[in-house]
Amino acid sequence: MFKCLDAGIDMNVVSVNSLRISMLSSIFRSFGREKILIFEDVDPQFISIKNLVQRCSRYTQLLVVLNALVSYRLVMSGEEYWEKFSHYFADKCGEALSSPEHLFKDFIERFNKVLVGQKFSRILRAIRCRELLNTIYRGSLVDAWKAIGKCLNSELDAKTVVFAVKMLYYARKALGEVIEIPMDIPIPVDGRVAMITYYSGLLEIDAHRVSREVLMRYADTIRFIWSNVAKLSSVPPLNLDSVIWFFGKYTGLPSRREVLQKAVKDLGNTLSEEDIKILTDNLFYRLPEH
Repeated sequence: MFKCLDAGIDMNVVSVNSLRISMLSSIFRSFGREKILIFEDVDPQFISIKNLVQRCSRYTQLLVVLNALVSYRLVMSGEEYWEKFSHYFADKCGEALSSPEHLFKDFIERFNKVLVGQKFSRILRAIRCRELLNTIYRGSLVDAWKAIGKCLNSELDAKTVVFAVKMLYYARKALGEVIEIPMDIPIPVDGRVAMITYYSGLLEIDAHRVSREVLMRYADTIRFIWSNVAKLSSVPPLNLDSVIWFFGKYTGLPSRREVLQKAVKDLGNTLSEEDIKILTDNLFYRLPEH
């Protein structure tokens, strides 16, 4: 049993449930790549990037990486934020190469209003980093991942660093490339991923109150969990993330039945109700059925 002790006031103890890891791994392995990729295709963030590619294909890879690096402390949902990003830069595509920093300053001030100065500073650091610009267009995902971390002086497993790689993958996929994501790149741990990790029974925590804020203290443990699920299922963490993030929007619902109803409606005919129920029952393992 893997355990860690919180260094904060609550002294919460968390542990990893190896049986649940085995169960989730078996499910994802049985689903296979084709079904997992369905969740990428219906991801509103991917759809927004596809729309941007239609009008701004030349600059999409650079723009999505820059936007991913400032996609934190948002004032709206991630889905809504990326839709606004797509519309904004599609309309200004001709200006993107000559003044991306000025466009991002305006965009952030309009739609990403928390920590504006800090976020704009990240944009400038990324734009001025030649190694990053080169790998965005010509390097592998691993090359880009390492360059992003180096240019921002950030840990490679930092949420926005890994998320930027995922969005670069989406951009290349939208451009028609077929890409195998390396197992080495970890999952970007945000509040949705943290809550699904807990609801699925993968993470046990001894705490008076479990919340996103409490769970995010254990981002390293959560990455450890999903890296193990990925290895056992042969599905890379960034591919798994699209499934987890899709279901993460339902973490406020009180029962598995309600999650199932919403998921079936949102997925339409892309996946059978039986498959959706298997995912619902296991990703929301802790919720009552009704």
